[in-house]
Amino acid sequence: MLHIDPEIAEAVTAAVAQIETRTDAEVVVVIAPRSGNYDDLAYAGAGVISWIFLLAVLFLPIDVHPVAAAIEVPLAWVLGAWLLNGVYGARYLSSAARKRRQVVFSAAAEFQHEAVHGTPRRTGLLVYASVAEGMVELVPDVGLDAVIPRGAWTDAAKKIGCDDREQFLAGLAAVGDVLAEHLPPFDGERIDLPNAPRIRP
Repeated sequence: MLHIDPEIAEAVTAAVAQIETRTDAEVVVVIAPRSGNYDDLAYAGAGVISWIFLLAVLFLPIDVHPVAAAIEVPLAWVLGAWLLNGVYGARYLSSAARKRRQVVFSAAAEFQHEAVHGTPRRTGLLVYASVAEGMVELVPDVGLDAVIPRGAWTDAAKKIGCDDREQFLAGLAAVGDVLAEHLPPFDGERIDLPNAPRIRP
């Protein structure tokens, strides 16, 4: 799993700067711990945990005071919800389709939030990494879509992942190769967005 720390921020900043020397594209990287929330799955899982705990209280051959049971069963739910929320809910409880849906939606929102569409020739590219889901989404602006075949994006997306830092950086370099091949540097007006990744809390 990709660790969000100062080292990854420095490495990504350097990688983006290197990519942008070879292409007219403007690359923006956003790294998020997860996309959206999975509270409903965590709460359902916590309900199952507290139900199992209640069955244990009722049928195990030990005496449990009713007041203790009244406290411990809700406490089991709270503890289960806390444990299953976040990475565990996203990675282990949700379906692949739901994870993909939430990553795509969050990436589209980040594309607008970071104004990736604001370059003069609409050549921005958002690289959105969602750690809990283990997914990376590439969102090219229309200027890139016009010159880069969809198959090239598909191939590049297969090479980039967020299981670890080396894999992510190698995939980012592969994306840079695609950009350099299809969209060489342009001498005219350019808007330089910051190269540092936007790391979400």
